[in-house]
Amino acid sequence: MTNEEVVMTKDEKFINGFLQVFENKPELFELWNAVEALDDLDKKISKMADKSNQEVAVVISDWCKKYPKITDEIRNLVKDRKLKPEATKKEGQEPKLSNRYPQLPENLKKRIPNS
Repeated sequence: MTNEEVVMTKDEKFINGFLQVFENKPELFELWNAVEALDDLDKKISKMADKSNQEVAVVISDWCKKYPKITDEIRNLVKDRKLKPEATKKEGQEPKLSNRYPQLPENLKKRIPNS
């Protein structure tokens, strides 16, 4: 293992997968009418600063049950490649959901090693 490799737990991988979909594929949330429901998730996550990554992953997973296509996208990211913490905003990309729910990605990034 190189110094640059980060070993993430299953929960951290799921949280990171959700975060990457949130930041890189906001159209999925719009397509599946999940944008308004992010408000509830955002509030729950913001109250979980003292909770474990496993508890946060469960909350995200429970939220995702209503949106199987978003869940599929997260699972594909987690299973198809090694997720590494990375800057997900691309040059010129408008962070639509991040503007509307800025605390959600901030709270989730704190849970991912080296992000």
